[in-house]
Amino acid sequence: MSDNTPENIPEPILETVAEYAGEDNPSPVEMSPSEAQLASELGAVQPEGKQPERRQSARSVFIAVAAWIIPGLGHLVQRRIGRAIAGFAAVGTMAVMGLWMRGNVFPAQSGDAFSLLGFVADAGSGVFYFLAHTIETAGPDVSRAAGDYGTRLIATAGVLNMLFVLDALEISRGHKN
Repeated sequence: MSDNTPENIPEPILETVAEYAGEDNPSPVEMSPSEAQLASELGAVQPEGKQPERRQSARSVFIAVAAWIIPGLGHLVQRRIGRAIAGFAAVGTMAVMGLWMRGNVFPAQSGDAFSLLGFVADAGSGVFYFLAHTIETAGPDVSRAAGDYGTRLIATAGVLNMLFVLDALEISRGHKN
């Protein structure tokens, strides 16, 4: 592993980095790969296609919130149509099936840690959590096995949607294709 502190960098490379750090920065494509990496590490050149950090951060937050509220929307905003359809279909199917099986939807005010975990898992399904009482008006019936399985399906839908949110967030930050 090499030490790339400014004291250990050869003089010709430092001169090249200083040359590129001027007003008319060339794109990293015009540099050799090692020069581009070093210049990027030293902050002399902003990689091509990168947005300023604050703007990219605001866009990532928007995508994460959109992906949570409506499953698949975060991928749709980024033009990942296949993932958007898969996310909405998987989360929607599990949530609606769980509600039709009369599974329990945990409220925000809970008395113990397990109810709080149930709420977090359920709320992860976004719009399906907020429409739960509209979709299933009869309320939960966990006295039957189907109601218990429904509770698990609703929670699984929420956790799956959270994974889709993380996927959309990683794509928006450029960490994943």
